[in-house]
Amino acid sequence: MTEKMEARIALCKCKEGRRAYGVRFEKDGSGWKYTWAFPVKEASAKREGYDATKITGSIGPDANYPGCPFCGAKSFIICVCGKLNCNNINMENANFTCDWCGTSGKLSGGYDGSGFGSGGDI
Repeated sequence: MTEKMEARIALCKCKEGRRAYGVRFEKDGSGWKYTWAFPVKEASAKREGYDATKITGSIGPDANYPGCPFCGAKSFIICVCGKLNCNNINMENANFTCDWCGTSGKLSGGYDGSGFGSGGDI
């Protein structure tokens, strides 16, 4: 019998042009792997429910993850608002401003698996 794969699309914002894109996450035994990214329009994202995705648990890239379709970043910053932003900042304790909520501060720590959502105005 074939096991059904669980997959979800979450929204992320790219700092370059503040554009949104979809990220496909697939559930595996150890958490979630992000496998694919694609540009998305606001109307399409809302219609498909991408603005209501919630993912909890560990996340990591699939070996073939292509990165952000705009800047090429292959990882994310999860803001205190719980939303994804491209991680195109390469140093710990760098200044960061969320493109979803505008919160600013220094980057710290790593993702603890507590979850994130991808809603909001895009």
